Amino acid sequence: MNANLKRQGSILLMALLVMSGVLITGASLGTIAVLNLRQGRLIDDSIGAFAAAESGAEQSLYQLRRVGTSSVDLSANPSHGSSLVFSGPPLANGGSWNRSVWSNESTIYVSVPQDKDYELTLWNPDAPMSPAGIESLKFAWSDACGGTSALEVMAVDWDPVTAGAGPFSAEIAFHGSGPTLTFLHDPVAVIDNSFQAARAYRVRLRAKNCDIPSLNITAYSADNGLGLVVNLPSRVAVDSTGAFGTAKQAVEFRLPRLQPLTGAFDYAIFSQCSIVKGVTSPVCP
Repeated sequence: MNANLKRQGSILLMALLVMSGVLITGASLGTIAVLNLRQGRLIDDSIGAFAAAESGAEQSLYQLRRVGTSSVDLSANPSHGSSLVFSGPPLANGGSWNRSVWSNESTIYVSVPQDKDYELTLWNPDAPMSPAGIESLKFAWSDACGGTSALEVMAVDWDPVTAGAGPFSAEIAFHGSGPTLTFLHDPVAVIDNSFQAARAYRVRLRAKNCDIPSLNITAYSADNGLGLVVNLPSRVAVDSTGAFGTAKQAVEFRLPRLQPLTGAFDYAIFSQCSIVKGVTSPVCP
């Protein structure tokens, strides 16, 4: 009799242990499932929030480069009631964005691959008749080819006041007798003193001999990198934060205010010839 009771008690204890294990395992699996569902929902919301942030940033670039809206007018959010120029169209998925735009970058950081170009605009697209106020540019970069890297600088300049009131007259060869000036790498920095504060410029920089992985460009109001640091209004920074569901994502753009001329840059600006369509005779002597 006692043996049977002991056997039944052992079976009951084992059954309780098995049931406890099943309950614990079930609860753990349920918790993991809920956490996975929440994680999946957060990932989905994050994708929507990132898309909303990109929407705000891309809309600002469209307004800047295609419509010509002033950068100071684009620090807005979807609750702005003036017009779609400032707020953009409502997002159909319920997402939203909030952005800020400014153009007071003082130093540009850029990488230029070997034999590739980087375009630098030294005038204010929001105030095209204002001079650049720049007398010198300082270039500093890290050398990646044993001290043999070089930076070629080529530019076109014009009087913004005259260009706004009358015919546009650009000058190309402002580096002495030639249109280009090549700087060899210096451990500290090199300075181009060829600029005039009353002029406006469009500059092309080209990496020679090897890549220039970290080029720093700073503008100054006096020769030899002296005077005040001049902010570059041709550069804009766009910070856009998107929200969707429970998630928020942010993107940041730092890029030229104007669309770069890219492949047309060499010929259109520096060939000293006009682009003329529909003629068969040479347009340059």
